[in-house]
Amino acid sequence: MATTGWSPQPLVFLLYFSSFTLIVVLSQREVPSDLASLSNMTDQFALMYFKSFVNKDPYNVLSNWNSNISFCQRNGVSCSRSSQR
Repeated sequence: MATTGWSPQPLVFLLYFSSFTLIVVLSQREVPSDLASLSNMTDQFALMYFKSFVNKDPYNVLSNWNSNISFCQRNGVSCSRSSQR
């Protein structure tokens, strides 16, 4: 009596296909503007969250850390000219 064995071919194909898709997605040079603005919002939130944990700032380094200016213009923050991140 012959039994049919399990074939790994569909899983291998799925692995190759998902790897290829991931490489293509990650190799995109430009970030869609919606994602870029979302990234800026999360950067803004992360910096303000960090600031909330600072108890002492004797040199007032964080004095200009507020939502009125771009986070790229804040003391101690450096951003890329091309991506503003």
